[in-house]
Amino acid sequence: MLLGIKYEAARIGDVGDDTLAGIEEQMKKEIGEGWESDDRVIRGRNAVRREHGLPGLGAPGDRPSPIVPTRRPLWRRLFGK
Repeated sequence: MLLGIKYEAARIGDVGDDTLAGIEEQMKKEIGEGWESDDRVIRGRNAVRREHGLPGLGAPGDRPSPIVPTRRPLWRRLFGK
């Protein structure tokens, strides 16, 4: 998960292609060739994306948006607040 956080933070921070390539190599060594679809990596990446107000990648760790009530609570309707 930490590598996913590190990778996405580097992408958002626009650190450069050489740095991203180094992080990708590290992930290939530690996780394997399928690092891009690894659940732990995706969870880490989504955590960073949420912190920056970006949509998730649509995989593990991507929480749905909270449900917004369409009707005001009764006490607000009665007292007009």
